[in-house]
Amino acid sequence: MIRDRVIACLLFAVAFAGLVMQRMSSFSDFPLVVEAVVAVAAVTSGLTGVWLWVRSSRQRSGDPQAQAGAETGATTSDD
Repeated sequence: MIRDRVIACLLFAVAFAGLVMQRMSSFSDFPLVVEAVVAVAAVTSGLTGVWLWVRSSRQRSGDPQAQAGAETGATTSDD
């Protein structure tokens, strides 16, 4: 659980850095493809960080579905 939180924090930092780079005036000199790659990387890092943080929170709260999914590596859905 601690490992997930540490990785999530690092991913949040990467996402924040990507968003800051988007706002820098010197970044506008780069080609559109580079800007798009940085934006996609920032969003992906942020969403992955949120997923890890929530997964860690569900495991810590004692949710039996989350613990069973973590042990088997499977994802669960609430149908």
